[in-house]
Amino acid sequence: MKTARYILVVLLAFAITSCGRTHPEPTFVLIVRHAEKASDAEDSPLTEAGMQRAQALVGVAADAGADAIYTTQFKRNRDTAQPLAQRLGITPKELPVNLQAPGDYGQRLAKEILDKHSGQTVVVVGHGNTIASLVESLSGRPAQLGEIQYSDLFIINIAPSGRAKVIRAQYGAGTGGNNAMK
Repeated sequence: MKTARYILVVLLAFAITSCGRTHPEPTFVLIVRHAEKASDAEDSPLTEAGMQRAQALVGVAADAGADAIYTTQFKRNRDTAQPLAQRLGITPKELPVNLQAPGDYGQRLAKEILDKHSGQTVVVVGHGNTIASLVESLSGRPAQLGEIQYSDLFIINIAPSGRAKVIRAQYGAGTGGNNAMK
């Protein structure tokens, strides 16, 4: 009888403590290429179409509940993220990249996102030559993405178990002028 009471108390205590636990949340990462740039200059601003695409990103991502936004050091990336950051009251985090030799950029950014933003939603404004390595680093699977367009939106859902799903979608108007990959 004492043993049964002891087991009942232990089970009840376990049940009470289990009820208070929250289940880990998935991590969502929304990845876009910077919007249309005005020139091939290294630090080119956005075109009018690029500014419109940056506004379209607000319409797509504002309700996702983003906790963080990452960009590179380039004006076109910062300008693409700016309207969304302003709407959400978030200061974008800048992780510099060498566009001629991005190296392990995707792995470094993925590690930072998973270390600092697990269970959150993160928006990344990248480049045509950094997105595939980031998608691969976050999903754990080779990313065969082909040419990255300005209108591409990659949504990565990373379950607490680490298993990831990748969705490729489109946002904004048109895809004109998408030949430059950086």
